[in-house]
Amino acid sequence: MMDPSGLFPASSSQLPDDLLIEIFLCLPAHPTCLIRTSLVCKRWHCLIKNRQFVSRFRTLHQKLPVLCFFSNSTSIPRFIPTGDPPNCVSTAAFSLPDPCWQVLGCRHSLVLLVSSTWTQLQVWNPMTGSRQYVPATPDADRRFNHGIVPESQATVLCAAGHKDSGDCHSCPFLVVWVFTCTRYAYACRYSSESSSWHQMVSKPTPSDIDSRPSVLVGDILYWPLKAKYILAFELDTRKLYHIECPEDTLSVYRRNVHIMKAEDGGLGLAALTEFNLRLWARETGPEGVMEWVLRRTIQLDAFLPPNVSSVPLVNNHSASGRPVRILGLIEDDDMFFMWTREGVFAVELKSMRCNKVFEAQVPATIFPYIGFYTTGDVDGAP
Repeated sequence: MMDPSGLFPASSSQLPDDLLIEIFLCLPAHPTCLIRTSLVCKRWHCLIKNRQFVSRFRTLHQKLPVLCFFSNSTSIPRFIPTGDPPNCVSTAAFSLPDPCWQVLGCRHSLVLLVSSTWTQLQVWNPMTGSRQYVPATPDADRRFNHGIVPESQATVLCAAGHKDSGDCHSCPFLVVWVFTCTRYAYACRYSSESSSWHQMVSKPTPSDIDSRPSVLVGDILYWPLKAKYILAFELDTRKLYHIECPEDTLSVYRRNVHIMKAEDGGLGLAALTEFNLRLWARETGPEGVMEWVLRRTIQLDAFLPPNVSSVPLVNNHSASGRPVRILGLIEDDDMFFMWTREGVFAVELKSMRCNKVFEAQVPATIFPYIGFYTTGDVDGAP
């Protein structure tokens, strides 16, 4: 039907691109809102997929939504979408390859996986379907490490210097591989532009590398070690060193001590004992020496549903073990994910909002995948 006055377009097809873009910018930052809107027609799809639009949408909404979670556990699904069909990402597009590939981490739209033999890495972009295979660094071969299989970890990041996942779909990438052997830590870097591993650096280390993923703070990658230390690798200088955790965290179960970004953007640490969460920041002290400062203490059971904190404790632990555990976090946000006997909750530290995100009978490390989904399809879509 035509507008009787002739002043307004009769349909959205008559709206100019600039006006449509302004309308699309008002859409909520829901995991599948953009992709579902883009499926209306080819014109809308092209407008929403445009990199400049995605960048503006990211600037406007600040936070990237959590699209899904990945896990290496055999007790919970390896792929857990956020939401229910049709308001979730496509299972076909985001399902992990066979169980022989294990997730090491997610960053800048990319997922890094390793083969069961640790002889090959896979850099996968679920948004585009791109998969690139990288041979393991020869430096970690047991033949060059006194016949010992080194404890290893690796991480991926955008080589173009982007700070979020909105601009990294076609950028070159870097892989940093760290491993420990005979009380030494080693680090080497792979560039997708040169398709080669670069110079390795080594330093004495008090402990072996842990299996949990790295955290990127500024231009420094941090990994937890198994004995209350943190391994740091500076991307620019290629300097490798370790940092001791605060003394007050030494008695805390090590998987409840997590590296994170502090409120000021520097290195931080979260330590969880029962429902008591302590947030630490690495700062310059009065003598000009870097030190840990306790910045905040939060009693989490005050913000969780009553049935979560009412689990009976025996010797300060729930009947089946620790009542809560930190499973993962989003390194550029204030959100972390916590397992309880009532399910997994997302906790936002600034607002202290706690939302249940999925059920899980056992705690297992999870890898949140964030971004604005503008390519592909969604489950349940016609």
